[in-house]
Amino acid sequence: MIDIANPIVIVGTGRCGSTMLHRILARHQSLGWLSTFNELFPTQLWLSAFSNLYRNRQLPFRVRHSSLFPKPFEAYKFWEHYLPGFSRRDKPHTAADVPDSAVGPVREVIRNLLSHQGRERFLIKVTGWSRIAYFDRIFPGAKFIFLNREHRSVVSSWVQAGWLDVTSDIGSEKWQWGEVPTKYKEVWRDLGGGPLLSAAVKIQLDLDDIHRNVAQFQNRCYELQYEDLISQPLRQLKKLAEFSELHWSPRFENEINAIQYYDPTSKWKKYLSEQEGRLVIEFFNRTTSPT
Repeated sequence: MIDIANPIVIVGTGRCGSTMLHRILARHQSLGWLSTFNELFPTQLWLSAFSNLYRNRQLPFRVRHSSLFPKPFEAYKFWEHYLPGFSRRDKPHTAADVPDSAVGPVREVIRNLLSHQGRERFLIKVTGWSRIAYFDRIFPGAKFIFLNREHRSVVSSWVQAGWLDVTSDIGSEKWQWGEVPTKYKEVWRDLGGGPLLSAAVKIQLDLDDIHRNVAQFQNRCYELQYEDLISQPLRQLKKLAEFSELHWSPRFENEINAIQYYDPTSKWKKYLSEQEGRLVIEFFNRTTSPT
């Protein structure tokens, strides 16, 4: 039976490792999700049936993760189609941003999508602004997983990514992420400004929004540290499944054990100097300390 009211929603800053967690959970036999096909063709819900190909372990890894394959995806264009304004960048999203008239139709769209996949429950991933209260307005029983990651790893990954501008000077015409608290501006200037610290500001804004939202729904939010997931995948995923009320099966355990886990905890050193690493830590120490 399809239960549309209680999806599992993964949230976190960009570059926190959420894609990996999303793709692990997407292998669970009960969960349906949005794919790259839904992103390209948001109204063609029947294409969701092809998502089941992702679960076929007989297909080579390079095939399942190729650009044309229907793999798990954030699918912002899909959400934007049904919920205009979903992709805005200048301020966080709240429950009030969901039009009353959209709630029923969106729920029906997701019900149809799950039906085409033959799955019972919906899995969502979204990064940046958390949208926890926003999704709660649509899915009042949702469970939220906040994936957190060590700051230097996130900053270095953002600086290398290049596909989204988080490194422009705060306050400049290119800055897309809205108002920045005075304290953050002062610390940014104090430490020398520049792309590295602009990325840190963006991450801190995301974390602030996530923590504000988590505080509203504490009993339905679960924080998972990325480094713990990498070092103890089976243990951490069992705890996550218990919180999410997701049935644990030998089949899913086999899927988890078949994954090759790569530990990138020191990868930031490839892109940042020790001095830059200390600068990032100093920024977060000063922006999260009491005023």
